[in-house]
Amino acid sequence: MIACALLLTLTFGTTNSAQAQQGKQTSNVGQIVSGLINVNIGAINVNAVDLVDVNNVLNDNDVRILDNILNHSPILSNNSDILTNLLRDANVLDQNSVVVGILGGAIITQALQ
Repeated sequence: MIACALLLTLTFGTTNSAQAQQGKQTSNVGQIVSGLINVNIGAINVNAVDLVDVNNVLNDNDVRILDNILNHSPILSNNSDILTNLLRDANVLDQNSVVVGILGGAIITQALQ
């Protein structure tokens, strides 16, 4: 019983410490993907978008998961391409970045590698 309590304390302590060290918000891949699935492209005002780098809201592991989801979902990939092109055509997004999601009205972008 004591060993179990110690194990739980160490597990949760490590998780909280890792999250604090990463300094990331509590956003998750599902929220970002959901925003991209449900986006109304026609309602995007390119003159009033808030661009946020994906590395400011997700940790490295979650960024890899998001990339994998985008690469294997035709709907998400298509919405990403449409938004990327829309923002590039409006000179809001440079050629070295792509849209990877939407979170709370902000458009989440990622630099190309």
